Parts: sequence; structure tokens; C-alpha cells
Amino acid sequence: IIDTVEEGSVFGWSWLIPPYCWHFDARALILTRAIKVDTTCIRKKMDTDMVLGYFLMSRFAQVLEQQLQVARLQLINIYEDPVRVAGVLD
Repeated sequence: IIDTVEEGSVFGWSWLIPPYCWHFDARALILTRAIKVDTTCIRKKMDTDMVLGYFLMSRFAQVLEQQLQVARLQLINIYEDPVRVAGVLD
């Protein structure tokens, strides 16, 4: 398990960045409702509608930042000396 996705969370953003291929998959442990979108269509709309493109990229940048912070904390927890690791990652 790399991460746990909760209600309202985003799972999957690799469709946004070339080569647009998935790196992970997911399993639901309880009844789950998910939304699947036509990512090719969204990318085309983002290219033609700059306001929409900016809005979506801003939102996904926030998701990426949160996921990077989680990954950073996981890396720190792996090592015995978090001060040494924090110095490398900061």
C-alpha cells in the first residue's frame, strides 16, 4: 500500500502529463463510487480554454504538492535519523 484515498480525494493524475500512462491501480475495501472522465477530451478543452486549463492545473498542482508531502514524510519514517534525511530533502 502506497497511499489511502478517502472521500473527495483525487486518484490518478498521470493522464495530465505525457506520456499519459497509469503507474498505479487501486482497490476499494468498501462500497465506492468513483468518477471516470474522458481525459483526452479534458486535455483538449484545457488547451483551448485557458481559464479552464489554469483552474484545473492549479487544482492538480495542489494535489501533487500534498502527495509529495506525504511521500516525503514516508521517506523520513523509513530512516533512523530523520534529521539527516530532512537536511537532504529540504
